[in-house]
Amino acid sequence: MTQVPEKYKKLALARLDIVKNWIEFRKSYKNKMQADCDFIQLYNSGEQYKYLFELTGQISRGGLHRWHQKLNNTDDWTRLTPQYKYTKSSEYRTSLNDDEIKVFMNLLLHPNKISIGKAISLTKYSLRSQAFIPSDITFRRYAKWFRDNNYDKWILARDGEKGLKDKVEPYIVRDASILQVGEILVAV
Repeated sequence: MTQVPEKYKKLALARLDIVKNWIEFRKSYKNKMQADCDFIQLYNSGEQYKYLFELTGQISRGGLHRWHQKLNNTDDWTRLTPQYKYTKSSEYRTSLNDDEIKVFMNLLLHPNKISIGKAISLTKYSLRSQAFIPSDITFRRYAKWFRDNNYDKWILARDGEKGLKDKVEPYIVRDASILQVGEILVAV
């Protein structure tokens, strides 16, 4: 299992405490529906369980039952963590597998500057033996993410070193309107 961020760990533990308090609260009632409504009203007022309320905010009866069902009579708080895919900012969460990405990027980063649409078509053609081939928009989103986050690699692969120097590397911008006569000497 991937490492759960501290924020979501606290949220899951708070949910576990809420479920435990709710179960204890229900024991004193014969009518479980009334117990649920009273607990929700008490909890959402923010008076009884202040710390938990600050972490989770308002809850609903359905949420309580869903959390209780997820726990399945255990105290495993990890079952109550939000089910996000936790990735680093340098990683892109995609449904493309490594083979699909490799084929697609080999075509896309070719010096012939193959367009994204053409690279998608050729990738799909080369992957036609697979049972499932992702849609065009999935490839297009990955290409856009890669270009936006790895612009230097994109330009180097497609335009070469000259393109990298011209488009990516820092350069001096001269504003001729602020220069006075004789301030700059240019050797020819």
